[in-house]
Amino acid sequence: MDNPFASRYVEALPYRCASSSLDDVIDRLVANHGRGAIVGPHGSGKTTLAETLARRVGGDIVKIHLGTDTRRPLTSTIRSLPPIVEPRHTIVLDGAEQLRPVAWWRTWRQLRPAGTVVITSHKPGRLPMIHECRTSSALLTELATELDPTVAETVDLDELFRRHDGDIRLCFHELYDHRSGR
Repeated sequence: MDNPFASRYVEALPYRCASSSLDDVIDRLVANHGRGAIVGPHGSGKTTLAETLARRVGGDIVKIHLGTDTRRPLTSTIRSLPPIVEPRHTIVLDGAEQLRPVAWWRTWRQLRPAGTVVITSHKPGRLPMIHECRTSSALLTELATELDPTVAETVDLDELFRRHDGDIRLCFHELYDHRSGR
């Protein structure tokens, strides 16, 4: 049987805005002239929300992911950008906190012509914050039972949430392993 916690199912879940609607987040992005930061801890849905916003805004979407494993974030960022960034581009820069101040400044100089720029970060400061992502045990329960209505019969989801400090991505990894019998 297929694992309901496989990445293709987890990634298909829509972002749930607990404190505001997706339209409210888009309104804040528009009010900031198409510039905004989505802020929150690991596994709180920043990337999912940024990609959802990009699809709603439209344009030629360019996704740039900077992880902690990126050896040269500035070089990889520049390589990921189109040769000339234009107003038709919607840029999603995931992991902006990986860029040191000078690298951020250089990258931002290249991104400025884009019609829309959405970054994700663990803390505010680079662009105006348009949404702060938060998780809860109730959110994990809602998402997990949407994927597998029987999961709460075999897993204490509240304890799982606490054990992973609210990182829903890590919770889903463990649920995948649990369902696989690992």
